[in-house]
Amino acid sequence: MIKEECKLALSNLRKLPGFSLTVLVTLALTLAALTVVININHRLITQPLPYPDTDKLWVTDQSETINGETQYGFQLLSTQFQLYQDKQFIDKMTMMHFVSSRFMDIKDMPTVDIIRVTPEFFELLGTPLHLGRALKQDEGVSDEQKVLVLSYQSWIMHFNADPDIVGSYTSIDRERYQIIGVTGEAFEVPEIFGGFPASGFSSFPEPVTTTSHWNNISSQFNGIARLKAGVNIEQMNHALGEQINTLYQSRENVAPNTRIGAQFTPLRDKIVARSDELAITLLFSAAVLVLIALTNVVNLFLSRAAQKQRTMAIQAALGAKPTHIFVSMFCESVLLVGAATLLGLLLAEWLNVWLANDLSYLFSRMQGLTLDWPTIVVTCALSLIIALLIAWFTSKQVNYHALTDALHSSGKGTGAQISKRTRQVLVALQVCFASILLFLAANKLVPAYAQMTHPTGFDTEHLYYVRIDGSATEIDNFELGKQIKQLLANQASIASVSASYTSPLQMGWQNYLYDQNIALIGIVSLSFYDEDGFTALSLPLEQGSRFTPIMASGSDNNEIILSASLAKRLYKDENPIGQTLYADREVPRKVVGVVSDIYVPTGNRGYTLERYYLPVTEGSTSFIIKGNSALSKVQLTHALKVIHPSLNFAFFEPVDDMLTQRLRQTWLQAMLTVALLALTLSLAGAGIYGVLNYSVQMRRYELGIHLSLGAHTHKLIAQVLKQSLTPVMIGLGVSALTVAIGYGILTKISTTAISVSWFAVIVTIPIMLLIALIASYLPVRRVISQDPIKALRNE
Repeated sequence: MIKEECKLALSNLRKLPGFSLTVLVTLALTLAALTVVININHRLITQPLPYPDTDKLWVTDQSETINGETQYGFQLLSTQFQLYQDKQFIDKMTMMHFVSSRFMDIKDMPTVDIIRVTPEFFELLGTPLHLGRALKQDEGVSDEQKVLVLSYQSWIMHFNADPDIVGSYTSIDRERYQIIGVTGEAFEVPEIFGGFPASGFSSFPEPVTTTSHWNNISSQFNGIARLKAGVNIEQMNHALGEQINTLYQSRENVAPNTRIGAQFTPLRDKIVARSDELAITLLFSAAVLVLIALTNVVNLFLSRAAQKQRTMAIQAALGAKPTHIFVSMFCESVLLVGAATLLGLLLAEWLNVWLANDLSYLFSRMQGLTLDWPTIVVTCALSLIIALLIAWFTSKQVNYHALTDALHSSGKGTGAQISKRTRQVLVALQVCFASILLFLAANKLVPAYAQMTHPTGFDTEHLYYVRIDGSATEIDNFELGKQIKQLLANQASIASVSASYTSPLQMGWQNYLYDQNIALIGIVSLSFYDEDGFTALSLPLEQGSRFTPIMASGSDNNEIILSASLAKRLYKDENPIGQTLYADREVPRKVVGVVSDIYVPTGNRGYTLERYYLPVTEGSTSFIIKGNSALSKVQLTHALKVIHPSLNFAFFEPVDDMLTQRLRQTWLQAMLTVALLALTLSLAGAGIYGVLNYSVQMRRYELGIHLSLGAHTHKLIAQVLKQSLTPVMIGLGVSALTVAIGYGILTKISTTAISVSWFAVIVTIPIMLLIALIASYLPVRRVISQDPIKALRNE
């Protein structure tokens, strides 16, 4: 029976290309989005990490407490070494240092990311090797011979997959390293420092002890440890935290009211970080989108059931049972859903390839993302459930006992086959689901739009940040910086040049700041510019003057310049010019100027606005360049050869491009939200239109009578619209109640503040009303614009 029903269903669907194509496209797009999101969640959350004993691996984070406030993310290399030596709690540990370096003896000297590791790295992570070997135990932090294990991708890209690479040497910056191995192609680097692809794993180039590297505090230091069996995490954090804090406090000139501690984090939590929140949010949104699509498809099948009314009546008269009607509807639904599933899977795989780089910005563990079998199985299972639900719900709306009466029906249409209550529930569900998604999307889009359009505070047009590689010259760094700056400033295409250690979009160093009594104010963002820094940035000087030029290497004018926000917090209405501050508790610095704020479009806005500036004293080969027009890297490279033939640009980037890159994650999230929102509103509008169009078609005979008796069309339209909008208002009310309840629950259980944009609330209601109004108006307008005689004749 099923085989014959499938043949009949296929024959019928061929005769209904509009119906079939609508269902196919609706479900294919929805299932593609759902499949991609399920795949992301599986890869990110449910798929185990590809390392042995993953549940025993912990990341050796540290904490820093200043004036009672604790923050995380920055490590001291010397205290990491102290943890590395622990034998009480830690079974085995590797230290890690993420650095950006250059392959000096490869054409174009590419900048690559290298992770310095101790030999335990390869054992802890079970690192497969394609060629060669891993680091030996004596090739750790005190080795004299520097060794390097290339990543498989770097071996292909930079070394042409040379099978004889093992044993050869390469230069990383100014150091010679022997290449001893190549990792396996499938090795997944733990994303502790972000989703940057590592080009290799090297030994530490210099010895590390508990008394060295005290000035090295960075988010690029960390470690992975395998703990001993039965270790109590809280006890370990406390004991090791006391050890490294005692070591820290033994230093000279330790800032008062500060301490550091140990905060071990499970490796999975460190890698997944906050990506899981976005992934789960997307999964929820995709699920709601499926519900909207499902209500649309159910509505289409209800209309299809109405069309088959006379066919089903004949079947019932010939002895067909309700089961036969269900099987008939199931065969049609499973054929369409099956085809949509196949198309959706193909589209999902294409989306994985197309969005590969972008997904890496949003989520961890996205390297080489492709559809896996668990995702395919889950999608197919959901598709089967959808087909069953469509068939079950549609067949349940058919009054089997009244089918034979349909043979005697005039066909002028009643609402008997699909009840008014069912149609109203369908419309209310469409509006409810779409309104919830619209509100959530708008609540995300408002802050994203504000972040992307917020002015930086300085002029980015024709502004460049460059780094010049002078490693092959013997010229003193201070003198080299002076010569390069002078040469660049003399170029006709350049308006202004400033030496700087970082780009204006980087927050720079996080450094202590003390008041005139050497009392700790806190940690504030710090940047270094020379006397022309604010001119190059076109950053307004609100008070005071620029830095006094530094004339000799090592000299310091002991000046400091504050941002407007920092000056306002420290001095309120008092004049800051001439005040004394300390950056290192030893050298008093005079406030000589206040400049406008620079807005860095990441992190907490209030924190980034507060910063202070110190002069470049040791010279720099990094510069901020303001051009009169677009600058040519090739021409400027030729100009540099006048100073020394080996000079070259290690980095040359317009600040506008750097700003775009910095905002890329925000932009991607916004575009993903907009795409989801557009699909949601399209499906909701089509669904509401479909249900109301069916309702109006059922009333064609009634409306024809009204029109033939002289009823005014505008009054008739208003009457129908009023009735049609009733379930719309119910759906809006239910969605508002759902959002309010959800907000109340989240504010009580969440540890972070839940923000709600009132603009999102205000926008959601009129948009949904407009969509519903259009969807309600079009069907009735189409009927009323025709000759009423056609309605009376059921033409």
